Amino acid sequence: IVHGDEGLGDPDTLKTILQDPQGVGVNAVDISHISRISLGNLKRYRLVIVEKARTISAEQLQMFMDYSTQSDGRLVWIGDAGTKRGSKEIQKPGDINALKDADNPWYRVIDKGDEFKLVAFDQFLGLKFIDNYCEEVDCADKSFHVGVLNSENTGEHPLIYGATQVLNFKISKEHDFSIVQQFPNASNSNIVLSLDLGGKLQGRENEIERYVPIIATSGLGERVAYYAYPPEYFVKDNNFGVYIKNMYYGMLGK
Repeated sequence: IVHGDEGLGDPDTLKTILQDPQGVGVNAVDISHISRISLGNLKRYRLVIVEKARTISAEQLQMFMDYSTQSDGRLVWIGDAGTKRGSKEIQKPGDINALKDADNPWYRVIDKGDEFKLVAFDQFLGLKFIDNYCEEVDCADKSFHVGVLNSENTGEHPLIYGATQVLNFKISKEHDFSIVQQFPNASNSNIVLSLDLGGKLQGRENEIERYVPIIATSGLGERVAYYAYPPEYFVKDNNFGVYIKNMYYGMLGK
């Protein structure tokens, strides 16, 4: 588990749940701050989970992409990880390259002095980050019903296998989820779990579509998974332990 200092997710709780013999029962789970991680470190692991890491540099995003493409590793990306640029980064890449999705915080530009290198982490995930739900809509401190979770039609995908196909979904202001949109032409992106909000919502800054992706996969062989809602929250707030168990065994192909 790789984490930073802010953002969605509770890495210590995630580690505890993964190691719980009554839950997933993983023998060993390592946890490290992102400042201590290199590509060499990542390549030692078959599964890397990134959460509570809102600020991630363009070079670090490239590192996680390289981990996924240069090894047999599986990557789980959670919530708003990587949606805040570092202070030394180019803050408005659209000023340099007039691309329509330059406002997407997962799209970055590295200034190499004599040239610019594009880091299209948004295309890597097949998703555009919009905002966190409770930053757009007033949320209660206590747990409240926000919508209904819908599994993809067959219900056979390993990340949702065994879960009830339609489930009432609760969140709280403290345990929020991210709003993302799938790129229509993202051939490598597959939404396996979505949230039905019951209708479109007008947020503070953005209109929120009725159906919001909660779990999506991408990459060759679906070796990359995105969770808009941290898996440990599924357990703590909704008692849906099946999703965190499926995340581990489904990503590792067991």
